[in-house]
Amino acid sequence: MEPLPIELRRAGEARLAALLWRAPAAAPGVVIVHGAGSRKENHADFAEACARAGMSALALDLRGHGQSAGSPDAGMLDDVLAALERLAAQGAAPLGLRGSSLGGFLALHAAARHPAVRAVVALCPPSSERIARLLGDDWPLGLPLAPAVARADGVARGYWHARGDERVPWAGTMSLAALTPQPRRLRIAMGGDHQSLQHDPAVIAETVSFLVEQLGA
Repeated sequence: MEPLPIELRRAGEARLAALLWRAPAAAPGVVIVHGAGSRKENHADFAEACARAGMSALALDLRGHGQSAGSPDAGMLDDVLAALERLAAQGAAPLGLRGSSLGGFLALHAAARHPAVRAVVALCPPSSERIARLLGDDWPLGLPLAPAVARADGVARGYWHARGDERVPWAGTMSLAALTPQPRRLRIAMGGDHQSLQHDPAVIAETVSFLVEQLGA
């Protein structure tokens, strides 16, 4: 299935570029959020796997990345919410998220803020302190992950982390999972690095299966 290039716009906000793999009406939808310095095309393999499983998939360029305008600032969380709203407007329900690194951080926060989200997958999610150091900005410090993941809101939260991650310690993901009420899933992969799980066929299959199970695709 070839994706459809689309634009996301919000009044007064940056123009956002995205790719949409559209499933039949009333099927679940998944927003795919890349990491810092990445772009939507880098996650086409996961989007295609979602589409084969009967779910719509929307991969966006966060502001300041890829073909999107703006600068990578606190508005990136609004970008993820705008992508969720686009899927909802097209009849996708329920909704899920899959984010890698910075994208995992944003996806976990978006899952706590959008009422249609029922499942989220976070790959190697950094803490707000690590994001602040990476971006050289203080705004992430106002978005600690603990309160977002500890909510008893029925959202299924899945965590995948490579033990060989050289950028984000896997123990931090263990701590997040410990705070997370059921339904939740935790997988710590032996070896690997900070980016290896994103394109690992076994991890793609596991995470798509998790979303299918939780979203009822």
